[in-house]
Amino acid sequence: MTPAHQPIRSASAGFTLLEALVAVVVISIGLLGLLGLQTVAVVNTQTSLHRTFASIGVDDISDRIRANAAGAAAGDYDTIAPTAAQPADCSDSACAPGEMAALDAWEWNRSLQQTLPSGKGFVDCAEPSTPTAADPCSVYTVTIGWSERAADTSGQQTDNLAQCDSDAHPSLQQCFVTQIQP
Repeated sequence: MTPAHQPIRSASAGFTLLEALVAVVVISIGLLGLLGLQTVAVVNTQTSLHRTFASIGVDDISDRIRANAAGAAAGDYDTIAPTAAQPADCSDSACAPGEMAALDAWEWNRSLQQTLPSGKGFVDCAEPSTPTAADPCSVYTVTIGWSERAADTSGQQTDNLAQCDSDAHPSLQQCFVTQIQP
């Protein structure tokens, strides 16, 4: 070949391809970041939904206690815990305030189980610490707990191991604790 027909090699040969490759890598990293943000947003939305259901559950039990003032005065709402046995159905017939309180507690916990993952509800008399017929409970502590899903250190989805701050019910994983006055 003669020198006039030899291809000219420049120092920038292939540089455009390298620029395109770097651009693809940068865009890929950005898209992965956006995917991570979207995942966090979905998890936070689910957590917010659970807290909303817990708040609705507190409203539900406080309305039930207010509606059955005789049962509250008799101490029938002083200690509520989840129970598997369904009490007598008082919706179609008259029943005693204690029977209504038992049905209220069962229906309330059943509702929590249906709206929250592993949902449980507890009610404990807060004031006075030992209620009597002459001095019935005036303030109730309502604790609603559920199982929240979270990624563990290996990135696997698992039940959140964080414990509820409630001393009375330490087995609950996520809690909504509040006090109500009927």
